[in-house]
Amino acid sequence: MNPYPNGWPTNWYQGQYNPHVYVPPSYRNQPPYQPARWQGFNFEHSQPKSKWPSLNPTLASDMTYVRYDIRKPAREGIMLTTWQQIYHIPAFVAPTYEILIISKAFPWSMVIRAPAGSVVTCGAIFEGLHEMLHKHIEDSEWAIVALDKTRREAIEKAAKARQEKDKDKRLKRIDWLGDTPMFKGLEKDEEFEKKRHLPGSDTVAETWVVRFGKP
Repeated sequence: MNPYPNGWPTNWYQGQYNPHVYVPPSYRNQPPYQPARWQGFNFEHSQPKSKWPSLNPTLASDMTYVRYDIRKPAREGIMLTTWQQIYHIPAFVAPTYEILIISKAFPWSMVIRAPAGSVVTCGAIFEGLHEMLHKHIEDSEWAIVALDKTRREAIEKAAKARQEKDKDKRLKRIDWLGDTPMFKGLEKDEEFEKKRHLPGSDTVAETWVVRFGKP
């Protein structure tokens, strides 16, 4: 099902719909790309160094200051003043138009693709993760944990707590994270990337692993 039933805004990239590719609403009024030093990240003294200098510190697992419970939409889960500073800024130093996100915490992958004239932004990544993880778990996906009692019980426990709030009785991907729904940043893990890559599928230069933790 196409998640955009009311049609695509005229300034979006309008390719064939792909459920694994996310083009976020925040691109609608996105300011033009600016390759200057990172906006939205407070450096009081000398700029600290990350293991991944090409990635915005807002997203890097060794530097991010963002506390985001991904059970909530990014605009609600991230402090408003922080969100206003970071949602529109580029995710990378170099203009980047496509990113593949994978994780050791869940079996799915997600491509975030910027529309023509834009680049991948921090906001696009936060919104994309929330969008992907709030889809329902399919029967074939549930089969992955059917015989894993510990993981299955953790998912069901998380689902029960969530269902008391949103009244949606179907399992969601966010439940897969159990008691670790907090965004802990992106990082590179080439060994995991190689193992996780589906043989025969295209590679994406900017492939990043997302980490999660407890609140």
